[in-house]
Amino acid sequence: MEHETFWTLFTDVAHWEFELFLIFLFDVLVGILVWPRVRKFLLHHKSDDERIVELERRVEELSG
Repeated sequence: MEHETFWTLFTDVAHWEFELFLIFLFDVLVGILVWPRVRKFLLHHKSDDERIVELERRVEELSG
């Protein structure tokens, strides 16, 4: 078995092509599969914050 060092991996073009392929593959998969759920979660909590602000505004109007 060949001994790999940092320098042999750094200078190996096939290693970099494989690394770039994996980065592209997983970034695209994560972006397509996970981002819609994250966006929905963030929008849901933003609307919750807006509701709380509206309720606090109504409480101030009623108490004042």
